[in-house]
Amino acid sequence: MGRHHRTTPRRAVAVGIGAALGASAVLAASEWLTWRASVQALPLGRLDPAIREPGEVVLVLGFASSSSGRVNAVQRWRTRIAVRSVDPRTATFLFSGAATRTERSEAALMAEYAAAVLGVPADRVVLEEQARSTWENIRFSLPLIGAAPSVKIASNTFHALRARRYLAQQAPEVAARLRRARDYRPGEFAPLKPVLVVYEWVRAAAVTRRARR
Repeated sequence: MGRHHRTTPRRAVAVGIGAALGASAVLAASEWLTWRASVQALPLGRLDPAIREPGEVVLVLGFASSSSGRVNAVQRWRTRIAVRSVDPRTATFLFSGAATRTERSEAALMAEYAAAVLGVPADRVVLEEQARSTWENIRFSLPLIGAAPSVKIASNTFHALRARRYLAQQAPEVAARLRRARDYRPGEFAPLKPVLVVYEWVRAAAVTRRARR
């Protein structure tokens, strides 16, 4: 009995260290996977997110609105990604997203936040208010992108990657003008990244299963 009491604290310490190391490994792996996703499905030579081009378009993907009708955390995050990815004075902000849970569209809510809080000039904003899915974000935004020299897609990293792949399927000539956005920052929302990695894996597996039926 005495020996059991002497070793229990050591076991607790060992378990604690193991758990900490495991958590650190998960965070490190998800950080790397997120970084890798941020550079995928992009043309070679267009991977530097610091490059800005006058006349470029940043496509901001919508997210389901809160029932309160106020812009929510994910919508704010995607809008901030857009603003830090371009020069707001020369870029066009194309917000895409229909009215889902509220009377106002996702695009309108995010655009309002961009102008009122982040200082995006109102004359640099274009709204696409029909899309109800990522595929439709691309489909309905394509006519509004026009001949922009560069196109950046602003969303959380894995969602932006999915949208870039959809763009390559729908309009490869426009996908050739893609440029990397600042959707990845080391350590940003680190605890959320493992969740997003798992979600994307589960979603991809579900799509694969449906395709095989």
